[in-house]
Amino acid sequence: MTERETDTAENAEHVAHPRDVRAGPGDAGAADRPSHLPETATDRRAGRSATRLFLGLLLLGVLVAVVLGWAAMG
Repeated sequence: MTERETDTAENAEHVAHPRDVRAGPGDAGAADRPSHLPETATDRRAGRSATRLFLGLLLLGVLVAVVLGWAAMG
């Protein structure tokens, strides 16, 4: 048995949960799979606002490209 396997075997009985396999500080923990947080009305409103901002900036970029292309032709 290697040193690492020995350490793991010795510490296996001291874990809070048998599936607790955290790698270190800041790790997510012993979750088997991620869970979705509940979505609130504020979250949806912020998402819609961000989408509108993106589409507005995209439209502005297209208009600038068209105007500059038109100016370069004339």
